[in-house]
Amino acid sequence: MPLGNRWEVLANRWQMQPLTAMRPFYLVHAMMAFAAARCTAAKTVVLKLLPATHESDASEEALAFMVCNALLACSDSNYEACLEWLARLRPIAHRCGGSLAQCDVLHLTYTEAAFRGQRTPLARALVAERLAKKPASRLNRMLLQRLTMNRPG
Repeated sequence: MPLGNRWEVLANRWQMQPLTAMRPFYLVHAMMAFAAARCTAAKTVVLKLLPATHESDASEEALAFMVCNALLACSDSNYEACLEWLARLRPIAHRCGGSLAQCDVLHLTYTEAAFRGQRTPLARALVAERLAKKPASRLNRMLLQRLTMNRPG
């Protein structure tokens, strides 16, 4: 189903918000909309609002900083950088306290970056994780089908 201009509408709504007063994970949602809508200036604003942090920092700000950088890298087709950010985030992502849907977005972003970055072994492992948790999921079966269609040789 085509998305139409949904991301642009959402990004425009986020741009009307005073982002400086937002909780860090609201900024992640804003970044997702800005990245999908290709709002370059807005993406930069979000990153400036989040302090650069050390990898061992598991604060909400640190997690948001890593997620936003991963989303930014993915939207710029820098899949290797996206994978690096998400690999750093993965061991501590459970600390974000996000919903299952939010955690799934991170996993799907990681999986998609592996596909697009042509990191087939990683994509295969991530799809296998998803299938182990939800073997009946139509989305997971579609991801598996992508793996078999993209098999070299």
